[in-house]
Amino acid sequence: MAAQDNSAKVAAGASTIAAIAAALAYLNSRKVAAGELVLPDEVVQLIVALAASSEEIRTTVLAILQALGTGGGQGWPPNADAITSLRVAVAVAGTQLPFIAIPSGMTLAIKAWALNPGWLQVGATQSECTQLNQSFPLLPNEVVTYQVENADKIYIAGTVAGCFACLTVEQRRLGGG
Repeated sequence: MAAQDNSAKVAAGASTIAAIAAALAYLNSRKVAAGELVLPDEVVQLIVALAASSEEIRTTVLAILQALGTGGGQGWPPNADAITSLRVAVAVAGTQLPFIAIPSGMTLAIKAWALNPGWLQVGATQSECTQLNQSFPLLPNEVVTYQVENADKIYIAGTVAGCFACLTVEQRRLGGG
């Protein structure tokens, strides 16, 4: 309900500002020969009142954004306050990545370990990650990123035994702190 009231205030303020701009343009077209524009006291008071209410509207909108968890307009999505990083041993037959929730707007980065004896193959299923024509190749020290809701949606196979994948993702702690 408060959001509807604020949007009505913003619309009314925008309409009033447009009316003032039109009035000023009209008055400006009727300038005296000296080239000086004199505003009536009522117009000046109206401009001052609008300026004060626009700051109030801005403050209210920022408070609403903060309450909705958008960081109060300080970034989209809100910044993370932690990270998760780990190294996973990858089987030749394919390995499902562990359960790691990826916050909305964040990205999972997968890096092939620099000392891998072969390359990795990334896919959406265990059978896809073992097929050259259905997987994404990842050479040692190469990185790929995905915006998935959970890391366990991804499977990785190594072309030889002894390969590892390094994972990292930004996180938000529960409760915001």
